[in-house]
Amino acid sequence: METRLVDVALLPDEMEKIRAEGFAAVVIDILRASTTIVTALANGAARVIPLTTVEEARARREKEPESLLGGERNAVPPPGFDLGNSPREYTPERVNGKTIIITTTNGTRACQSADRAGAGPVVIGGFVNLQAVTDFCRSFKGPLLFVCAGCQGRFSLEDSLYAGAVIKRLGSSGFQLTDGARTCLTLYDRWQDGDLAAVIANGDHGRRLAGLGFHGDIQLAAAVDSHPVLPIYRDGEIRLQSLGCGD
Repeated sequence: METRLVDVALLPDEMEKIRAEGFAAVVIDILRASTTIVTALANGAARVIPLTTVEEARARREKEPESLLGGERNAVPPPGFDLGNSPREYTPERVNGKTIIITTTNGTRACQSADRAGAGPVVIGGFVNLQAVTDFCRSFKGPLLFVCAGCQGRFSLEDSLYAGAVIKRLGSSGFQLTDGARTCLTLYDRWQDGDLAAVIANGDHGRRLAGLGFHGDIQLAAAVDSHPVLPIYRDGEIRLQSLGCGD
């Protein structure tokens, strides 16, 4: 059996040193961009366009005035945005059939960094679609790269914990883990029997969000497999793809 490499970028800056041609990448920003993107698409959004800067997002909105503008800076929506970065805002009534233009401090940058590194396909992962992403990773025939968005350039427990959860579900047979991947698996083995929402809430990012009144977002982010969908980032936009597709 051919052994497949599983790698993890624990910090966003690592992506500057990674060449990922031939890899499938999983972009992870549990708090909150990947959870929000999965939620928006599961609730009927037609597509999500992730952009790096607020200026880029506003300019794109001018070209597509029927779209919704979402995202955050310092955890709150910039002036004039329709939506923030809370998955609670992306209800079916609000987003069904809509294009969402989104920019966040960490997650949308992670999408673009995976793309720049040459990875493809790129999928969006969160605990909310854990099994869908695991099934995708199992069906993909090449190496895998997990891209943790972190928080303002720093390590995030919840992102690495999620990478470990997928690696655990994949099992050891046929996979070669890098040091980063082994680290994530070790973290997950340590915390897997605990209350996931409590573990996330006690991390640096979780405490910050809870202090800003976003404790409900942490609960949603910890709702394992609540949205069994697979968002694919391709050609600058994220859309849903049928489950089990590995190409």
